[in-house]
Amino acid sequence: MAGYERQIAGAKRTIAKKGQVVTWRIRNTGTTDPAEVAGATKWRPKAVPDTEPDDRSVSIVFFPITKEKFESLRAMGVELTTGAQMGLMGAVDFEPSQKDAVLRGGVLMPIETIDVLAPNGDAILYEIVFKSAVKTGG
Repeated sequence: MAGYERQIAGAKRTIAKKGQVVTWRIRNTGTTDPAEVAGATKWRPKAVPDTEPDDRSVSIVFFPITKEKFESLRAMGVELTTGAQMGLMGAVDFEPSQKDAVLRGGVLMPIETIDVLAPNGDAILYEIVFKSAVKTGG
């Protein structure tokens, strides 16, 4: 699927210019094998101890959530807390997931929702709503 290379490159350039380089933490789904991790079941995966998270450097433009976006999310059943933010990220070489998180200046930002602009299946832009940040490392 091709045809949107110019738009993808433009989104990446603009976000790199205006954005901030952060770490996208791809969270492992864990294992369902009880022989590997005690307590793991088919329905309840458990994290595998001593595994390094899969971290990727990405550029994201952060901004506060507008009243219109807040009301739109609320209408969809998403209740945000104080401190929630939005971000725009250009196309990346991995599949972003809602279970992932972003590490920004020592603060872990869990993801509430991800919307992708992908005409013809070519991801151009990701609109991400982050939950309230969680301080890491004491």
